[in-house]
Amino acid sequence: MIFHNMLLVLSVVILSAQSLTSSAVPEGVAFRALQAKVGNAKMVPEGEANKILNMRDLLLKKARYAKDCNELLRLGFKQSGLYVIQPEPVVGTPMIVVNCEMEYDCGGWTLLEKNSRQSPLTWNETWSTYEFGFGNVLADHYLGNRYIHYLTSQMWYKARVVLDQPNKANKIIRRYAEYDMFRVGSLGTGYKLYLGSFNGNGGDGMTVFNNLVDNMPFSTRDRDSDQDSANCALKYGGGWWFNTCASDTPYAMLTQKESINWQPFCENCSQVQVMVRSVNMHCPRRGMMTRH
Repeated sequence: MIFHNMLLVLSVVILSAQSLTSSAVPEGVAFRALQAKVGNAKMVPEGEANKILNMRDLLLKKARYAKDCNELLRLGFKQSGLYVIQPEPVVGTPMIVVNCEMEYDCGGWTLLEKNSRQSPLTWNETWSTYEFGFGNVLADHYLGNRYIHYLTSQMWYKARVVLDQPNKANKIIRRYAEYDMFRVGSLGTGYKLYLGSFNGNGGDGMTVFNNLVDNMPFSTRDRDSDQDSANCALKYGGGWWFNTCASDTPYAMLTQKESINWQPFCENCSQVQVMVRSVNMHCPRRGMMTRH
């Protein structure tokens, strides 16, 4: 009798969960599920967990998740916003929450970073903080080098740096810099950055002679990995893939507070977003559930 009652309660719970939509999930339930399962849950403010658009999958404990925003798009998720994904480069890769841009340039972009001129973040963070990410994934944030490594090691990814800058009439001018390959190495490489060829109308800020950061490891104020005698991250106040730092202002750096540099387009952009999208097509995994 006791077993029968327990089974009945379990059935009710499962049926209730199956009837949930992301908008109907109680915030407390959503927040607890997020904290228990998602590696970078701290980047979603309390009170915002129910904005995750595939929260229903998280509550139903789906065995598999999309590996990036591009796969989500192919599965039928067309709304920009927060999603839980699970990259697959290594066994045991955690689920992470990311901000997907589904409307910009055909959609399917996974946001790695957003920085605004009036950002509340200091950006002058430690190695560990840059490794596991910080900020509000709904606003200004850095996804974290460990998660960026997991994400970009799955297949061939390209990156788009989207830069906004107002002109004299206060009209926002948008430019972009695209690299046809973007990958961040493992912790063992110092989260080294690997870049492909440049294309775009915003200028090349990372593979030119003045600022060649391709194949450079990441540096922070407490872990100096650049090629300069000085600690560039300490000098400029933010983590980055530095080569040298002879000038007072970096040629291109996107992780400073109140100073987003990307020459020649702007020395203090109003906003920058860095996003990636998988390049090669691949078949959906067996057992992957599409959205109904």
